[in-house]
Amino acid sequence: MRLFPVAPVLALMLTACSSPEASAPAATPASSNPATTPAAPAAAAASLPTSPTRDETGMHIDCQGTRLHLAALPTQDTDASRLTTLEIEKDGTRQAIAVPKEMDGYTAVGLACVQDRSGTPYFVVQYGELPFGCSFCEWYYLYDASGRQLTHSTPPLRGTEGDEQEPNNDEYEKLIDTLGIKHPEVNYIED
Repeated sequence: MRLFPVAPVLALMLTACSSPEASAPAATPASSNPATTPAAPAAAAASLPTSPTRDETGMHIDCQGTRLHLAALPTQDTDASRLTTLEIEKDGTRQAIAVPKEMDGYTAVGLACVQDRSGTPYFVVQYGELPFGCSFCEWYYLYDASGRQLTHSTPPLRGTEGDEQEPNNDEYEKLIDTLGIKHPEVNYIED
């Protein structure tokens, strides 16, 4: 193995790093429109709620003028899975959101509010089982501010029965990545 002298290489690197061009930050053009500056989405993200509001019927979360309600339905059977209702409220009008077809037998268990890189608000709804949960039920769905479901989990599970199964969140993961959304901390109706 042939060794090269370190001092000349190190001196060259130090000279390059300490030159005025290397230490000066790149000039950025000034923008007269604050909405187009990179800080605008970050500032809007700071206004997003970090926790829901809870009451005797369940919980709700506000996201830029739209509220998503999650309420547990009463049940007589203590061994049965509990169901929830999901409703969106905007401009004083409340509308039910149906459980995705592939989530038959599961229910909404948690909520979060997120924004894409341009500041557009979305809701994340986690589906699973109440009150006991299961080892593989963490399905995430993205909804727009009007309550329209944007993702699906078809088929709901990946893997074969008896082997390691996991929820299919492929569409959700792909869409939040495309929109520049970081997966949020979900707030659960039963903690």
